[in-house]
Amino acid sequence: MNPQISLGSSLPGWSPFDAMNRIMSGFSDPAFGLIGHEKAQVCPQNYGAGTITIEMLERLQLSFPDTRFRLHANVRILNHGCQYDLGTTRRFPEFTEALVTLLRFLQEPYSIHAANNGTPLKRQYAEAGKLSDMAGVPVAIEGLYPSRRANTLSTWKDYESLLSADVLYALDLSHLNIVHKVEGPAPQGLVDALVANPRCIEVHLSGNDGVSDRHLPCMGDEWWIPHLAHIHSDAVVFYEGRIH
Repeated sequence: MNPQISLGSSLPGWSPFDAMNRIMSGFSDPAFGLIGHEKAQVCPQNYGAGTITIEMLERLQLSFPDTRFRLHANVRILNHGCQYDLGTTRRFPEFTEALVTLLRFLQEPYSIHAANNGTPLKRQYAEAGKLSDMAGVPVAIEGLYPSRRANTLSTWKDYESLLSADVLYALDLSHLNIVHKVEGPAPQGLVDALVANPRCIEVHLSGNDGVSDRHLPCMGDEWWIPHLAHIHSDAVVFYEGRIH
């Protein structure tokens, strides 16, 4: 396993260019060692250089030709903020239009959060498939965790449903830590089955206290670390711990 960098999660507020320059100078996590940059996620927190456009992505690829960039969640592609997830795709057609254009240009997978407004999972799966068809790239739903909002894909039962659903997904193990804190340990074999499934195209790593998604460095004692040995060989592992 060679974790790759999630630029906005690890360096929030930095532009993709500044974040890449920082990563290329070398960064090691206490638990996983050197974090790679052969692949890199551009995230909503990467707002230091303004709106993400094709022109910016062209400059980014020219500046870092050995890195393949992909977009994540409600990355900043409009001139205003947008709470875009699989429960709001129909509410923001302008975001969808801009996103599809960028995904067609990058020709890389994209991961998007599950809804926090109670939208039924079957509808979200259909929305992910529609986005994938429009953009011509794999689109994965990323599960959440229990909170005060109406988070979907946020319980062990929800995650278990992924195994029989015809949908690509991204599995954030720090989110599962919050589910673990609220509901107790996962059903026997569930986490191994989730990470080993060929429809799991991304795995996200960071630390937290089981209460909120804090994007902390991993310390090596996380309960989910033994499950990393079962990750499907085609899945890309992204590191999301903060760099200080």
